[in-house]
Amino acid sequence: MYLKQCMVASRVEFFKGDIQEIIKSHKTIKQWAYMLHDKDDTAPHYHIYLNFGSSGVDTKQVGEWFGLQESQVEKIKGRKTDALEYLTHANDTQKYKYQYSPSEVIANFDVGTEITNAKILGDFKNFSYAQQLEYVDSLPKGEKTAAYSKLKKLWEIHCQMLTLNPDRQIDVVFIQGKGGTGKTYYAKKLCRSMDYDFYVSSSSNDPFQDYLGQKVIILDDLRDDVFSFADLLKILDNNTASSMKSRFSNKVFNGEMIIITTEVPLTYWFNDLQYSQRGRESLYQLYRRIVSYVKVTTNEIQVYSEIDSRGNPTGQFQAFKNELSDPKREKKQKTDFGAIFGKFCEATFPEELQ
Repeated sequence: MYLKQCMVASRVEFFKGDIQEIIKSHKTIKQWAYMLHDKDDTAPHYHIYLNFGSSGVDTKQVGEWFGLQESQVEKIKGRKTDALEYLTHANDTQKYKYQYSPSEVIANFDVGTEITNAKILGDFKNFSYAQQLEYVDSLPKGEKTAAYSKLKKLWEIHCQMLTLNPDRQIDVVFIQGKGGTGKTYYAKKLCRSMDYDFYVSSSSNDPFQDYLGQKVIILDDLRDDVFSFADLLKILDNNTASSMKSRFSNKVFNGEMIIITTEVPLTYWFNDLQYSQRGRESLYQLYRRIVSYVKVTTNEIQVYSEIDSRGNPTGQFQAFKNELSDPKREKKQKTDFGAIFGKFCEATFPEELQ
């Protein structure tokens, strides 16, 4: 039987030579890890994990390498990490056996990291769908498709569970300033400083189309005509989750924070509602959802925690220097496209262009 990965298991005295020397003498073995089980209630024995990459190797031949019978070379049931966890008895089926330390495993790769990463799949409390998708993409080709299908199904179940339990607590941050002052720059920097991954949404007719469960949504350059007032209130509700309209399927926000960046001060949003008592009460619902109002100018950043009844930031604020205004700050070097065109185009004199 030809396998791309396998587990070899036998008592110590049955191996014909040094395990590591045997492994290193066969270039078809791409990854290997083994463990001596000498604290079980059976005779001391080895468990050896072998991975041959994209090539299959005959189990009979593998047995011959170690001086063993083909029956002592086993097909791995389940994932690669299930086999790796078995080396230390870390999986559920072996939890009542002696638990070996991962540091005792001898391998040519980081077994502990690989097992830890494998547990990312389905852990939506600590990892977003986007982060888990990156992990799936890092897997070997043979595992990638099955892992993606499993992740997609787990994500669908998780989103449905969120709609059944809509309670949530999120922070809404409103960042306002003129173009070029660094609103989006500081929104991203805020996310990174809090160790949150983020999704930057454009103010198109489908802002949530590419949302993949990131902890933060940055509604970039948002205007008050992108959403209806009622929809915006639902999206920004700090306590109750609801699905967000998207072209292909509605999305459920599974994050910690929503950041709005805009050039338009909040007091000018949905201005038509200012002319009635009921409208002003509705606007207050919008204002109270925002936990921080950040004003960005060319030289300064002002952070407020209060908004008055007209939508203006009020009370004491914390002020910080806008680092983008520092003339000493290293500027990104622009590509000289004129020089590039000069490599394959004949130059002309200005008078020839008139």
